[in-house]
Amino acid sequence: MDLFKSFSTLAKAVPLACLAFGAQAETWKYAIEVSQGDIQDLYAQEFKKRIEAKTDGDVKVNIFYGGTLGTSADATELVADGALQFANISLGHLGSFVPEIQLFSIPFILSENNEVNKHLMTDSTTVYQGMEKGFAKTGLRLMSIYSEGEDAWAANRAVRTPEDLNNFKMRILVSPLQVEAFKDLGSSPTPLPFGEVYGALQLKMIDGVGQPISSVYQSNFFEVTDYLISARHQLFTSAIITGDDWFDGLPTERQQLIRDTMTEVTHYMMDEVPRLEQEFLAKILQEKPAMTYISLNEVQRDAFRARAEQTRQKFVQMVGSHGQQVLDGFLAERDRLEQQLN
Repeated sequence: MDLFKSFSTLAKAVPLACLAFGAQAETWKYAIEVSQGDIQDLYAQEFKKRIEAKTDGDVKVNIFYGGTLGTSADATELVADGALQFANISLGHLGSFVPEIQLFSIPFILSENNEVNKHLMTDSTTVYQGMEKGFAKTGLRLMSIYSEGEDAWAANRAVRTPEDLNNFKMRILVSPLQVEAFKDLGSSPTPLPFGEVYGALQLKMIDGVGQPISSVYQSNFFEVTDYLISARHQLFTSAIITGDDWFDGLPTERQQLIRDTMTEVTHYMMDEVPRLEQEFLAKILQEKPAMTYISLNEVQRDAFRARAEQTRQKFVQMVGSHGQQVLDGFLAERDRLEQQLN
């Protein structure tokens, strides 16, 4: 009888043990456009750390670095198909799918107040509700927008005025509004794949590139340029997207967990980025003492700001009938937040 009980107990225990042994964490794949150590990587690592901790290891986040899963267009398609759960994609690229998101390509559209921008990038009604249908048509869902820092210019010549940009070939993303924005600022915009930028700068095929200071350092653009110009005309913004069908298939509490964590990480990183910018700038100037760093004063910035006014009207024309509504709604949100938070 005791022997029978022992076998009975063992028989019940074995399936449970096998079940426990066979249990595996759910895996989410997360692609970024750049290499390890860049701001995008730090954002992804922070998201990974928080999600895995909040789910007690039931979810594992695997990060794939620039080019591993193809181009930004490839990553976007994989997200829409549900083969990739998250991707960090530049807003310039997303503008090809949802024209309204090119709003962030308008120079001087964001606030000078970091707290205001954190709210605009995580819970703007104009962006997250007004553009939701546009993203859904492509199978995508916008989860968060964040700043990788200011869009500084690594250049082969000094720039202090719009006239200094005459015949200046500025590498830009393949974005219709970015082309117009940099024309308005005075340059000759030159779309070019990111992987070709270093060689193009080295061979003087282009005169400069707009990138976060972290990327200027990580991608070694400072090695082949002589000037780093801070016009503070716009922030270099990135988006985190997921697949609409995949997200809708998650339990409600898991959806809320992702939303909350994205907001937490965005606010955390946007507090960290100004400090990181200074660290990367110090590294550039230390490793290349001959590099000239130019920070435009307010009078110089006003000359560029005046040029950017016409870009707003081009945005309205590109987006279509509701373009003015999008622009006015966003600016109203910005102004209201500035009054509240100042």
